[in-house]
Amino acid sequence: MRKGSMIDASESVRRKKVRRTFLLLNCLFEFYAGITGATFVLFLYSKGLNTMEANLVVAMSLIVSFFMEIPTGALADSIGYVRTTVLSGILMAVTNVLFFFCDTMPVFLAAQISLGIACAFESGTLDAWVIDNTSTEESRTVFILKNKGISVMMILSGLLGGLVADFYLEGIFLLAFVAAVIYIGISLVVMPKVETVRKTRTQRQILEIASGVKKVIKESVQYCMKDKNVWNVILFNSILTFAFSPVFVFWSPVLHSFERVNYTVIGLAWVLMRAAMLAGNAVLERRKERSFSALAVISAVCGISVFALAYLHTFWSLLFGILLFEFFLGIIYPLKETVLNAGISHENRATVLSFHSMIVSIFNYVSMLAMGKIAEIWSIETTWKMSGLLLVIAGIVTVIKKREKLLS
Repeated sequence: MRKGSMIDASESVRRKKVRRTFLLLNCLFEFYAGITGATFVLFLYSKGLNTMEANLVVAMSLIVSFFMEIPTGALADSIGYVRTTVLSGILMAVTNVLFFFCDTMPVFLAAQISLGIACAFESGTLDAWVIDNTSTEESRTVFILKNKGISVMMILSGLLGGLVADFYLEGIFLLAFVAAVIYIGISLVVMPKVETVRKTRTQRQILEIASGVKKVIKESVQYCMKDKNVWNVILFNSILTFAFSPVFVFWSPVLHSFERVNYTVIGLAWVLMRAAMLAGNAVLERRKERSFSALAVISAVCGISVFALAYLHTFWSLLFGILLFEFFLGIIYPLKETVLNAGISHENRATVLSFHSMIVSIFNYVSMLAMGKIAEIWSIETTWKMSGLLLVIAGIVTVIKKREKLLS
């Protein structure tokens, strides 16, 4: 075998290891969301928190993520993706320890602050790492595989979470802690072994690092604001998040309100939701069209399913409607990531992705407050109607604009 062929084979093996590490780390990080997703709000209610207090706790991580997104992204671009990945794992472990041992409002808020910073450190960092150490072209498939892997993990962890919660509600955080420890170990040991591009400047003095972070932030934000294609994707993804929020927040309390529905049933519903999302991932894998226009069209169709939720008043019909919504999410999530990452040409990718996450967090937080108030004044069904209409309108307007641009 020639030397060049041996190098190509070695590089192929290395990239394969990079992709596997990327997928495993994403699944481990999202394990917390999987095992707590179906019961977290119900956990807060069980500790005596009222609706407003529970919403404040949930929103706290979003608020923190908003303020920390760009600083943590810039820090990742400055000191290296491995270090920031390790930090996200440590903070995730702290989050689970606080929820497991404590039961007071101030500590819950502290746990959510830790979670918010962890998510900010993780947001965009692993995506930037896998692209730097493979290629942009390979990322078109790896993001689909990521969402597929997360869906499978959500199915398993969601079922486990429902079963554990009926026996020992706090046990869900103990298992999530174990996943965080494994995540830290892989970040420390495996990531440095398989990467070739290392963005690390450990010899800098503190003031020099701060200056570098400020420069990275300025350049990245200016790039996002000037590049119309990237900005349009960021804005559209933010609208999606705003519209999805009421379904995410209210599905478990609404289903739990039906007679003889316990945590295990909610966990099973969560499992079915993840399976529906996995089915959506499978559909997208078979489609070659992964453009911004395709994202807009499927988002509009998803809006119709969200609007229909308001008119489903039995457990099984409502569950079916939620499953249909999750199926569309299985197509939308990897598609919007692919569209965004394919459009970024800036070297500070993690910071650009963090800017995207920051804008999305604003829309998510505003949606939680606005839709929560609307649900209190009118009904949950009203929020679903409004979200559905917003998705349909946003999708149609985007498709029309894209067509006009092509014709001009």
